[in-house]
Amino acid sequence: MGLVLFFVLSVAVAATLIYPLLPGKGPAAESPAAAGRTWSDRQIEGAVQRIRQARQEGELACPDCGRAYQPGDRFCVRCGAELPLPGAAADGPVCPSCGAVVRPDELFCSRCGHRLAVEEAD
Repeated sequence: MGLVLFFVLSVAVAATLIYPLLPGKGPAAESPAAAGRTWSDRQIEGAVQRIRQARQEGELACPDCGRAYQPGDRFCVRCGAELPLPGAAADGPVCPSCGAVVRPDELFCSRCGHRLAVEEAD
Protein backbone atom coordinates (compact mmCIF):
# COMPACT_ATOMS: atom_id res chain seq x y z
CA MET A 1 0.00 0.00 0.00
CA GLY A 2 2.82 2.38 0.85
CA LEU A 3 4.48 1.67 -2.51
CA VAL A 4 1.31 2.57 -4.43
CA LEU A 5 0.92 5.82 -2.50
CA PHE A 6 4.56 6.71 -3.15
CA PHE A 7 4.10 6.05 -6.88
CA VAL A 8 0.90 8.18 -7.10
CA LEU A 9 2.51 11.08 -5.26
CA SER A 10 5.63 10.87 -7.47
CA VAL A 11 3.51 11.06 -10.63
CA ALA A 12 1.56 14.02 -9.24
CA VAL A 13 4.75 15.94 -8.39
CA ALA A 14 6.27 15.18 -11.81
CA ALA A 15 3.11 16.32 -13.58
CA THR A 16 3.06 19.52 -11.56
CA LEU A 17 6.64 20.28 -12.58
CA ILE A 18 6.34 19.30 -16.25
CA TYR A 19 2.89 20.77 -17.10
CA PRO A 20 4.00 24.45 -17.29
CA LEU A 21 6.82 23.44 -19.66
CA LEU A 22 4.44 22.02 -22.28
CA PRO A 23 3.89 24.28 -25.34
CA GLY A 24 0.98 26.66 -24.81
CA LYS A 25 0.59 25.69 -21.16
CA GLY A 26 2.92 28.25 -19.62
CA PRO A 27 1.92 31.56 -18.11
CA ALA A 28 -0.25 33.63 -20.40
CA ALA A 29 1.43 36.56 -22.08
CA GLU A 30 0.35 39.88 -20.63
CA SER A 31 -2.38 41.42 -22.73
CA PRO A 32 -1.93 44.96 -24.09
CA ALA A 33 -4.88 46.11 -21.97
CA ALA A 34 -3.16 44.93 -18.81
CA ALA A 35 0.24 46.33 -19.80
CA GLY A 36 -1.14 49.77 -20.61
CA ARG A 37 -4.07 50.88 -22.67
CA THR A 38 -3.27 51.53 -26.29
CA TRP A 39 -5.61 53.79 -28.19
CA SER A 40 -5.98 54.18 -31.93
CA ASP A 41 -6.18 57.63 -33.49
CA ARG A 42 -9.85 57.04 -34.23
CA GLN A 43 -10.62 56.22 -30.58
CA ILE A 44 -8.75 59.29 -29.38
CA GLU A 45 -10.56 61.55 -31.81
CA GLY A 46 -13.91 60.05 -30.77
CA ALA A 47 -13.18 60.66 -27.09
CA VAL A 48 -12.15 64.26 -27.80
CA GLN A 49 -15.38 64.85 -29.74
CA ARG A 50 -17.50 63.42 -26.90
CA ILE A 51 -15.74 65.64 -24.36
CA ARG A 52 -16.24 68.74 -26.54
CA GLN A 53 -19.90 67.92 -27.05
CA ALA A 54 -20.44 67.34 -23.33
CA ARG A 55 -18.79 70.68 -22.49
CA GLN A 56 -21.00 72.49 -25.00
CA GLU A 57 -24.08 70.89 -23.44
CA GLY A 58 -22.91 71.86 -19.95
CA GLU A 59 -22.35 68.28 -18.78
CA LEU A 60 -19.33 66.98 -16.95
CA ALA A 61 -17.26 64.46 -18.93
CA CYS A 62 -14.73 61.83 -17.92
CA PRO A 63 -11.22 63.01 -18.87
CA ASP A 64 -10.25 59.48 -20.02
CA CYS A 65 -13.20 58.26 -22.10
CA GLY A 66 -15.51 61.29 -22.45
CA ARG A 67 -18.60 59.71 -20.87
CA ALA A 68 -20.87 62.19 -19.08
CA TYR A 69 -21.17 61.92 -15.30
CA GLN A 70 -23.09 63.57 -12.49
CA PRO A 71 -21.53 66.01 -10.02
CA GLY A 72 -20.34 64.10 -6.98
CA ASP A 73 -19.45 60.89 -8.84
CA ARG A 74 -15.99 59.66 -7.89
CA PHE A 75 -15.35 57.09 -10.64
CA CYS A 76 -16.39 56.75 -14.27
CA VAL A 77 -18.95 54.00 -14.87
CA ARG A 78 -17.53 53.27 -18.32
CA CYS A 79 -13.75 53.08 -17.85
CA GLY A 80 -13.35 53.15 -14.05
CA ALA A 81 -11.07 56.20 -14.06
CA GLU A 82 -11.08 58.45 -11.02
CA LEU A 83 -13.00 61.64 -11.79
CA PRO A 84 -11.73 65.10 -10.86
CA LEU A 85 -13.04 66.51 -7.61
CA PRO A 86 -15.01 69.74 -7.79
CA GLY A 87 -12.76 72.65 -6.93
CA ALA A 88 -15.18 75.34 -5.85
CA ALA A 89 -18.42 75.35 -3.94
CA ALA A 90 -21.17 73.41 -5.64
CA ASP A 91 -24.12 75.01 -7.39
CA GLY A 92 -27.06 73.79 -5.36
CA PRO A 93 -27.57 71.61 -2.31
CA VAL A 94 -24.92 69.17 -1.09
CA CYS A 95 -25.16 65.99 0.97
CA PRO A 96 -24.45 66.71 4.65
CA SER A 97 -22.72 63.34 5.00
CA CYS A 98 -20.25 63.24 2.09
CA GLY A 99 -20.49 66.65 0.39
CA ALA A 100 -21.70 65.36 -2.97
CA VAL A 101 -23.88 67.63 -5.07
CA VAL A 102 -27.52 66.49 -4.95
CA ARG A 103 -30.59 67.54 -6.86
CA PRO A 104 -33.38 69.26 -4.92
CA ASP A 105 -35.87 66.44 -5.67
CA GLU A 106 -33.62 63.58 -4.47
CA LEU A 107 -34.47 61.80 -1.21
CA PHE A 108 -31.16 59.93 -0.86
CA CYS A 109 -27.56 60.78 -1.79
CA SER A 110 -26.39 58.85 -4.86
CA ARG A 111 -22.82 58.67 -3.55
CA CYS A 112 -23.22 57.53 0.08
CA GLY A 113 -26.94 56.72 0.44
CA HIS A 114 -27.54 59.26 3.23
CA ARG A 115 -31.22 60.18 3.68
CA LEU A 116 -31.65 63.82 2.72
CA ALA A 117 -33.98 66.22 4.55
CA VAL A 118 -37.23 66.77 2.70
CA GLU A 119 -38.90 70.16 2.90
CA GLU A 120 -42.66 69.79 3.01
CA ALA A 121 -44.70 72.22 0.96
CA ASP A 122 -47.97 73.38 2.63
